[in-house]
Formats: sequence, C-alpha cells, structure tokens
Amino acid sequence: MKKTILIALTAIVVTACSEHRPHPDTSACTITTQIEPFYRDLFSSTDQNLQDKTNRLIQQYAGFFTSYCEQELRIGNPTDSDFVSNLQRFLSYKENSEVIATCDSVFDKYIPVENQKLSEYLSYLKYYLPNTTIPQHIYCHFSGFNSKILIDSAYISVSIEHYLGTDCRYYPWLEIPLYARKGKKPENISMDIVKAILYANYPDQSNTDNVLSAMIYQGKILYITSLCLPDEPMTTIMGLTADEMKWCEKAETQMWGYLAEQKLLYSTNPLDRNKLVNETPFTVFFGDKSPGRAALYCAINIVKSYVSKHPDTTMEQLLKMDDAQQLLIDAQYRP
Repeated sequence: MKKTILIALTAIVVTACSEHRPHPDTSACTITTQIEPFYRDLFSSTDQNLQDKTNRLIQQYAGFFTSYCEQELRIGNPTDSDFVSNLQRFLSYKENSEVIATCDSVFDKYIPVENQKLSEYLSYLKYYLPNTTIPQHIYCHFSGFNSKILIDSAYISVSIEHYLGTDCRYYPWLEIPLYARKGKKPENISMDIVKAILYANYPDQSNTDNVLSAMIYQGKILYITSLCLPDEPMTTIMGLTADEMKWCEKAETQMWGYLAEQKLLYSTNPLDRNKLVNETPFTVFFGDKSPGRAALYCAINIVKSYVSKHPDTTMEQLLKMDDAQQLLIDAQYRP
C-alpha cells in the first residue's frame, strides 16, 4: 500500500460519526456557571495603586492569581518584594493594550452565549460522569499568547487571546501556522473547557505505551465530548473542516489497513505516536492531502463500536479501561 492513500471518490460511506446523540435529562445534575473576566479585572484602573490591586487580587482570586503570576507570567509570587514592579512592567507593555481591546470585543459578543452553552455542556458531563470534579471558578485570562488553558481542582481559566477568530491578524504575525489556527474560534471556548476537565480528571492510564493505546484514549475523550455537546457537528468535536471529515470518511478503511499492515498500531516510538495523535498540518503516513490527527477518526469509531456492543458500560468504566487491545477486540471494529 502506498503511503499516499488513494480514495475512491464515488464511495458511499455510512459512518458512526453521523449517529444521533441523545439529550438526557439533567434536571438532577444541572450546573449553572459563568466565565469571569479576570483579565479585565487585572488590567482595570479601579484600584488606587498597584499594591492595592495586588492585595485585592490575592484575596479575591486566591490560588489562581498566585499560579497565574508564577507559572504563566513568570513574574514571581505576589508576596515577593519586587512583584509589584514586575507586574507594572507587564501591565504597561504598550503592545498589550490593542490586544486587550480585541479580547474585550470578543468577550462581549461571545461569552454570554458561551456561558449558556457551558452550563448545558457541564450538566451533561456531570450526568455521564457524576464523580467528575468540576472547578468552582471559571475565568478568562490574558497570557501574552502563552498557555491556552490553566486548570486546577478549584479553577479553570482560558487564555482569551487564543480565541480571537481564525482570521485574527495577530496569529500570522506570531507565525502560527494555518492548521493551528483552526481551533482559535471563540465558539470553541466551552468545548475546550469540557475537554480540559476530562483530561484533568481522567488521565491516560493505559497499560501499554503504544500508538493504539494513545489513539483509543483520545477516541474516548472525543466520544464523551460528543455526548456532552450533542448538537455540535462532529467536525467541531474533532477539529476538522467539512472537507477533511469527508476525506476521513472515505479513507477510513485504507487508514486502518495501513496502520495494521505497517505494524504502526503497536509502535512504541514516540515519533510515530506524535505524528498520529498530535496536532499537525497533515498525517504524514497518509499523505499530504490528509488532515492532521486523521487516525483519530478510526479511534472514535472504535470507541463507538465498543459502546454499541456493550451498552451497559458506564462512561467512567470506559475511561478507566486500561487495555486498549482488549477494547479493540471487544469492539469488533470493521471499517
């Protein structure tokens, strides 16, 4: 089989990715939440001086403010003697002001909608995974285009400048490649929060460190995300365009065959794993017409097949399964 997969354009494909997703009754586990604009508070001029602001932020945002300053901004602990001067340099950096104004416009337009969506999504998440720890506080912060999401048991915060729209002029200035800009839409904030909570609560506990285990773990996360976002198209869940999804639908059999024939599924080489499950411009094993992470299309369908054949399996049991090979066997996956 050639590395570039040839696709029969006339193929008609019926895939599990088009299945209807239910809207379960969440009245017993309803969650109502709001995304708080921490970044606005940080950049506001309401306090008399910066030391007053620091004291107030320490009290109001507790551990989050300390972690944000130490780990994200790297300007030290708020109790350090030189902290206020370090914070002053960050806040007065003139290039930040224009970006903050853009962030404000996005926040005002999209966050009210995202709040409603997020409450719904987290209610579904609690329905399917009742033991999940959902942070009490949800913030938006400004990181200077560093980390996208900060998470702890008490809080989760999204870096709002990573959600300014795929055509935002800052991204090409920062030399962010086109494939990496696809997810930088404000409409993705709630979905990314759900995924981050899943990753934090249910880290990969596979008993083997190979490509198959990595694929199945990511497939589980995507599958449960799709349950929590029942009205979102699978293109959104998987971060694909409509054309990329069509490519995956038509190439599923060839992709799976290639992974099996080349023994890539059981490769423990980190490079192979990264090329198949990490964000890339295309999946190198499948040719330059393929989307990045195309193999996860197979992975989510394996998980769907398993769940359809084992309907009594809870989502918590699914996430805690550590034997990807056995799950694959029990799924009876036939692309």
